[in-house]
Amino acid sequence: MIYCTSVYEDEITHQVILKIYELSQGCISESKAIHCNGKGKIKKQINAYNNAAQYGYYFVIADLDDDYECAALLVKDWLSNTRSDQLSFRVAVHEIESWLLADRENFAAFLSISQALIPLEPDKEKDPKNTIISLAKKSRKREIREAIVPVDSYASIGPGYNYQLKDFIQNLWNIESARKNSPSLNSAIESLEKIVYKFRSRTP
Repeated sequence: MIYCTSVYEDEITHQVILKIYELSQGCISESKAIHCNGKGKIKKQINAYNNAAQYGYYFVIADLDDDYECAALLVKDWLSNTRSDQLSFRVAVHEIESWLLADRENFAAFLSISQALIPLEPDKEKDPKNTIISLAKKSRKREIREAIVPVDSYASIGPGYNYQLKDFIQNLWNIESARKNSPSLNSAIESLEKIVYKFRSRTP
């Protein structure tokens, strides 16, 4: 069994991480969860997590946002030392919401809109959170509109945004379908698959 420390920006990302762990079919278990309340703490601590990964497994996810041209540049800038084999540091392009949009069929059903409205290449969405809000405005379900769409110009998300997306991840999100439409999600999954493979190959 691989006991992994999860490091993430927000609770939506944490739910995504737990869903990725499920793909290991019981090989990965979360030993500790570190909620960083944004990416600033991740940037500050990533080298410490890398050092700690000499003694345990770490799975870290940060959003790319518009800070860098690509994920590789963010990783190169933040991680100053050689990456530990037991650290998986992944970047959601451009935000974790793009990984949810990548399950086009189920996300359309969740919002109660036409699947044709869901982006074909969600990793190319510059502001996936705003994409979701714009799509939610077209929902045939009043509860979705009221939960996800901001109530005024002072709010960035609706009052039930996090609750609704967490519910989607836990109950509707098909991660296998999503990884086919999101290269950054697929890379994150593959990084853990490689860790699992190495672990199993050296376990008698």
